[in-house]
Amino acid sequence: MRRSDYLNPESMKGQCDRAVRRLKEDNDALETVQKNIRSFSGSERIKSEAFDALKRQLRDYETITEGMKAANTADISDFQSLRKAVGNEVLDGDNIFDQMQLAQEAKEHYLESEAMWRDKITAGTENPIGLYYWWKAQQYERLAEASRRVYEKWKKKAESFDEIALRTGRLFMNSGGLRTLISKGLSETGDAFVDGVYMPKSNAAWRNQLMNAGLRLARCCGDMGGKQGGPYALWKRGLGSDREYMREIIHGYEEYADYSDEEIGELLEKLDSEGCGYTAFANIIVDEYRGKEKAFEKTFGFPLFSENGAGKEYVNYNWLILDLYCASDNHNEKGLLWKKKDRYDRKEDSTVVKGKGTTRKDREYRFRRYMESHNIDVKIDSIECTAEDVFQICKRELDKGNGMIIATHPVKLEDEKGNLAETDGGHAMTVTGLAGDGKIEVSSWGKRYFVTPEDSVYDGKCSRKNCRNDAYITLQSVSFP
Repeated sequence: MRRSDYLNPESMKGQCDRAVRRLKEDNDALETVQKNIRSFSGSERIKSEAFDALKRQLRDYETITEGMKAANTADISDFQSLRKAVGNEVLDGDNIFDQMQLAQEAKEHYLESEAMWRDKITAGTENPIGLYYWWKAQQYERLAEASRRVYEKWKKKAESFDEIALRTGRLFMNSGGLRTLISKGLSETGDAFVDGVYMPKSNAAWRNQLMNAGLRLARCCGDMGGKQGGPYALWKRGLGSDREYMREIIHGYEEYADYSDEEIGELLEKLDSEGCGYTAFANIIVDEYRGKEKAFEKTFGFPLFSENGAGKEYVNYNWLILDLYCASDNHNEKGLLWKKKDRYDRKEDSTVVKGKGTTRKDREYRFRRYMESHNIDVKIDSIECTAEDVFQICKRELDKGNGMIIATHPVKLEDEKGNLAETDGGHAMTVTGLAGDGKIEVSSWGKRYFVTPEDSVYDGKCSRKNCRNDAYITLQSVSFP
């Protein structure tokens, strides 16, 4: 904390509330604009080359509008986090430093007085006077201790300001880059007419970057990706409609066609134990189909979004994760060259409720196979890297509009408040952004976390308890040509 720092939490909370209201109003207006664009573009009554050109332009405007909503939603989330972080106490740096200085000066004065009276005790005075000197020394010792406690109290106030600054240091980083891309998109979209024909750049950097940064993990809907334990939790909840559809997905695959409800429960528990890689890829599929909901439902057989009983829209991560898992788990490519075939290994996992997880090789084959079964071309590249390269490689691939999967062993994640989540095994996650301090933002267990690539925990041998393998960080890039 600096002397010039000042925090009035009530004023800050009021500002946050007003900002959130305005941003929500903006998003409601943008939603209306989007509905009008879709309604107008979907008209079958107008057929002409000029109208087709206009529709191409409107598609770009719809992407830009979606990006605006994403930027607003990111700011809403950050304003709400800021409101929670500021606490309830006014922190005035000028007053705090004055009080610390006064307490420090008082303590030093009392210590000097204590030393003076103790010196008199050792001067060999007569007993009653010595007792008096001792009493005076004790009195000043207590006063010095009281001043020390006052100093520590004010010091803690200064430290609490620093803690708030640390907890809020990553806020409002997502929206700034988005708004820069939005401005660029608006400029290029307006200049893309040639002789009355809309001629946009097919691979415009702003479009790819905006869709990657702004629409990642359906941020406009306020979620942060799927959870590998989601299907198991849904099954245990036991609603008839949920279980009926889950049975339909599971029984649709030959390997599980005759599974009883008990076996389904075990399968979903196994998914919870090993499903991080499948969840990471499901997140990327959702990213790719944001804004293409009809294509998603036609491809995968269920809608991208559903509504809960309260009318709140949510992404169908659970259906997608379950379908991907049942289609892919324990499938491996065996053989040489042109003789390669798919093999299902029933003995791959240690028990019926605990799986081995996925390697990079597993993910490359299984995810490509899954998408090919839906006639979707996907490119999955494993990228060699050192800890020092991770941030720049992620930036390069995200700027291309590619999805990124990062896997680490062991797992050391930090949430937005600085709390650590650590485990000894390996873990695959979807990269959702880059922090200004060199950290990688990821989606894990449906929440936002940060990975520090250059943390010493990833150097060489894993020193953590129960670690059996070397420590590592690996990267995979996913693109849809």
